[in-house]
Amino acid sequence: MGMFDSVWVKCPKCKRKNEFQSKGGDCNLENYSLKKCPVDVLSDVNRHAPIKCNKCGTYYKVDISRRKTFEINEQI
Repeated sequence: MGMFDSVWVKCPKCKRKNEFQSKGGDCNLENYSLKKCPVDVLSDVNRHAPIKCNKCGTYYKVDISRRKTFEINEQI
């Protein structure tokens, strides 16, 4: 199994936190909030994006430079 870090990101629609996995940085199975995530981890946060919210079904990803989420109209 590969190592990664988790970044917990709120859905822009319903605000539920969903997991975004990143292989940026040291990959020590750490958990981060979007605001406190190290830059190297954040650099790979959209590797599986867009993510589908587990609660409302909204697809979204992270605007890395602003550390904010935005809705995507495409589906996986």
